[in-house]
Amino acid sequence: MFKFLKKDAGPSISVVVPLYNHGRYIKSTLESVLEQTSAADEIILIDDGSTDNGFGTAERLLERTPRARLFRQENAGAHNTINRAIGISRSQYIAVLNSDDLFAPKKLERCRELIAQRGTADLIVGGVGIMDDDGARQRGGVAIDWLARSRKFLEKYGLPQLSLVNENYVATTSNMVFSRRLWDLSGGFQPLRYCHDLDFLMFAFEFGSVILDLDEEHIVYRVHQGNTIKEDLSRVRVEIAAVIAEALHQSGPRLLSPAFGELDLEAFTEVLRNKNVSDMLCFFQAVRPAFATRTAFYDYATGPKLNEAFRRIVSPA
Repeated sequence: MFKFLKKDAGPSISVVVPLYNHGRYIKSTLESVLEQTSAADEIILIDDGSTDNGFGTAERLLERTPRARLFRQENAGAHNTINRAIGISRSQYIAVLNSDDLFAPKKLERCRELIAQRGTADLIVGGVGIMDDDGARQRGGVAIDWLARSRKFLEKYGLPQLSLVNENYVATTSNMVFSRRLWDLSGGFQPLRYCHDLDFLMFAFEFGSVILDLDEEHIVYRVHQGNTIKEDLSRVRVEIAAVIAEALHQSGPRLLSPAFGELDLEAFTEVLRNKNVSDMLCFFQAVRPAFATRTAFYDYATGPKLNEAFRRIVSPA
């Protein structure tokens, strides 16, 4: 049963759920919202042109939830779907939940507590648990190793924004609770298939107040063969290079410590080695000032002609 918030329970939070062909997961995903210890003020779910039974499952589960609204649309991609859902929502804060992930039971309660303690916050991210396709918790494997590396880099260098570029310890949009102010200021999630989350994080660090609550688990991220990031590694590399170029354009020295010292150089060099996109990055840095907005730059950077050129010139067969 949906729980209504008391007036003194903290800021209002809308949970937005972009659903796409996750019929086998959506029940547990939505249950993780309905079972929150501090309830969402509303749930906005948009089915992005799915071809399975997920929307019907969501309808049945939410039919007695008065603050849930469900919509269907032709396939438009994750960033468009999230932006539309946020535009429909009405709360002060937005929590994204992808249709294959889970919220930890106290996620929204914890976020409200942090906002109350800080007084203001534009973005809150927390710790991440990992589960497999069947929902079993993972204690080892590729994803666990990736998260461990990302945290180790952050702890070693103490550079949270640069550490995200190295390996995204936030992991997913499901791990973001953010203010409507920040979303409005950012112009929404950008036209990137794979890295719209990373771009939004870069923007938040530059223009907002960020709370890292990494020692408290906020979400459980599902690792499976259908994860979007696994589709086309060459296109992922292009988007990563474009987002790094944009971060350098916007933040520049603020990616590093005020000292600009040896550890900064070591960290920056390690990022370049790990990402292996220096050639594309240099090109994007050269052309970025020619574009009035980051949206226009991303439209150019991810265009099919340039992507094909990168395949032929930068990564020839």
